[in-house]
Amino acid sequence: MIPVKTLKKIEEDINKNDLGKARDRLHGLISTYPNELELRKKLGDIYFELKYPSMAGRYWYLEENKTPEMVKACKEFEKSMGNDPNRIARTLKYRGDIEILKRLELDREISPIKNKVKEKLLQESEDSLQDKLVTIGCISILILIIMFVVIGVYAFFNWIF
Repeated sequence: MIPVKTLKKIEEDINKNDLGKARDRLHGLISTYPNELELRKKLGDIYFELKYPSMAGRYWYLEENKTPEMVKACKEFEKSMGNDPNRIARTLKYRGDIEILKRLELDREISPIKNKVKEKLLQESEDSLQDKLVTIGCISILILIIMFVVIGVYAFFNWIF
């Protein structure tokens, strides 16, 4: 569940026209609650108000029911990414549940790229396990190096004293 206090603060920031603070709060919430696509929609709305249609399109991209402004912003986002499905998928940074993506119906008739982007997002989710294993391996090597340094220092001091 998204904290109600934070959502109220975001609404207050928007009402006070402090869109920068609302934007920052939403970025934090999206990283904490990646499955809540409504947060992405709100962030897209804020970027649209801030006159950044490409960024608005980035956060509206996973929205199912798009308005004409949303469609235009999404096309501008695709164009800014060179219409490359790989770049678009990486830039979306969706870290939520794969099942939500599988159920998501994007407007394929508006843009043929969206189907490829959805496939790439699903592939990236599967690849994230490999990324985690690489990270765990690197941390393990670092721990071993630190352990060998400590043992070496201990052995050195035992040899001297």
